[in-house]
Amino acid sequence: MEEMNNAKKFLDLGETINEAFEIWKKTALMGGLAFIFLMLILTMLAMVGVGYFFNKEELPELMKNFNPETLSTNGLLIYFAIVIGFTVLISPFVAGMLKMAHDADNDQDVTFSSIYYYVNSPQFLDIILATAAISVISVGFNILLKNTLQNTFGDILGFIISYTISILTFIAIPLVIFKNLNFIDAIKLSCSQILNNFFIVLLLMILVFIFMIIGALAFCVGLIFAIPFAYAMQYSIYKRLG
Repeated sequence: MEEMNNAKKFLDLGETINEAFEIWKKTALMGGLAFIFLMLILTMLAMVGVGYFFNKEELPELMKNFNPETLSTNGLLIYFAIVIGFTVLISPFVAGMLKMAHDADNDQDVTFSSIYYYVNSPQFLDIILATAAISVISVGFNILLKNTLQNTFGDILGFIISYTISILTFIAIPLVIFKNLNFIDAIKLSCSQILNNFFIVLLLMILVFIFMIIGALAFCVGLIFAIPFAYAMQYSIYKRLG
C-alpha cells in the first residue's frame, strides 16, 4: 500500500477519453440493460420503504409537495439516511458495472451476470463500507454547511465540498474490487492519486455529464445506454492511477 501511495501517476486526457469510449462501445448494450435492472431494484425498494411509512392514498400528494429543503433538521437527517441506505444497498451491483468495463478492456465476454458478481464475494463488505463512508462524509458536510450557513452561500459551498469529495474518492471502489484493498486504504489511495490529477479528473467528469445530457435529450432512452460511459470512464481513470 505504501509503495502504491508513493508512486505518483498522471493522466493523459486524450488517452483516457479514447479508452473510455472503446470500453463503452463494448458495454453500452449490456450495461444499459444492467442499469435498467438497477433502477427496477431501486424502485421496488423505494416502493416498499415508502409503503411501510405512508398510506397509499397519501403518497401522490406527498410526492407532489415533497421538498427536502423544507424538512426539519431531524427530517433532513432521516431523508439523507434513506438516500445513503439505498446507495449502499445497490453498491455491489454498481461494482458489477465496473466489472463489465474490466472484462471489455481485457477482451472477455461482457455478460449480464457480472451485475451480481460482487454480491457474494470477498470484497462485498469493503464495497459496502467504502460506499457508506464516502456517502456519510459527503452528506455530513452538506448538512453541516446548510444548517450552519442558512443561505445560498451555504448551499453552494456544501455542493462544492460534496462534489470535491466525490472526485477525490472516484476510484475507491475500483481499488477495492481490482486491487483487493480494504475500504480505508482504497479511499486514502484514491484521494492521494486523484489529488495529483484533480482538474483533469474534473474535466473528465464534466465530459461524462455532457455525454449523459446528450443521451437524455435522445428521448431519454439514450440516457440508459449513456450511463455505462460513466463506468467506462471510472475504470479508465482507475487503470491509469490505481
